Amino acid sequence: MTWSRFHVRALSPLLLAAAALTPAPALAFDLGLNKGLAALAPAAIGSTSCSFDGPAAAAASPDLAAAKSSAILGGAPSALDAIRLAQESQAAAYEAPAGEAVAAGQIDLALLAPALGGARPDTMACRLATVQPDVNGDDPENFLASKRLRIGHTAFDRDWRRVSADRISGGRAAALLGTTSGDTMATLATVNRWVNRTIGYVDDSALFGRRDFWAGAERTLALGRGDCEDIALTKLELLAAAGIPRDDMILTIARDLARNADHAVLIVRLGGRYHLLDNASDEVFDAAASHDYRPVLSFGSQETWLHGY
Repeated sequence: MTWSRFHVRALSPLLLAAAALTPAPALAFDLGLNKGLAALAPAAIGSTSCSFDGPAAAAASPDLAAAKSSAILGGAPSALDAIRLAQESQAAAYEAPAGEAVAAGQIDLALLAPALGGARPDTMACRLATVQPDVNGDDPENFLASKRLRIGHTAFDRDWRRVSADRISGGRAAALLGTTSGDTMATLATVNRWVNRTIGYVDDSALFGRRDFWAGAERTLALGRGDCEDIALTKLELLAAAGIPRDDMILTIARDLARNADHAVLIVRLGGRYHLLDNASDEVFDAAASHDYRPVLSFGSQETWLHGY
């Protein structure tokens, strides 16, 4: 997964700021090839990886509100979590500028190292700017601590239309997954776990010789391998075959702040709340919190959204 093809035309940072404050009507933004992804979010665009191998990937906390990074790190807090906790503990007593806080020894510079590799930002201000509040305000239609703005066109539309045409029959899904309990939340967990353990992560460049290729669910199941968006799409199609409405499922492209890498996850609406299905963990998380992700684009069955903060 790489966003080297993804750019923005006719979009200013002021519009993103407005999106964070006010629900916006559908806007026909055209995501073309003129401005870089850096205009959307201050996080650095660096290495690309969404592989979650090893025992730490399965060591997820049962707490639905737990950060995704705790699952990756086997229960240890990520650098972002540590910074957030340090900031919260200091805010009540004194809101010092970053430079003063460091000089006073209130922030341990060792905590500012990226959690699992990636480029370290050059300045304290840039590092602290990557921390996002884990809240969505009062709007239940937002998730991953962001605001959504409807848009008209993106550079990924052709890919999305092609992979959205995949269909897995209910009989095939049952043959793959076995008998499910009928409980919808249990079905989410079953599909998330089965796909994570069945589809091996392989980067597009290694599997297809291309920097970015959306293979879709059918091809991913046939190969038994795929990258993060193909894993998410396979979950979407299996859930649709199990009876989850397509209108309630969203493919979200995001920046993983813990790894400084691009990623894709599946968001599912259930009972008025959004849930996160991720190849980082077999747990199904409450998607209200950011889980150290900064979402950029989301694709639904009828609409596409740009995320702002």
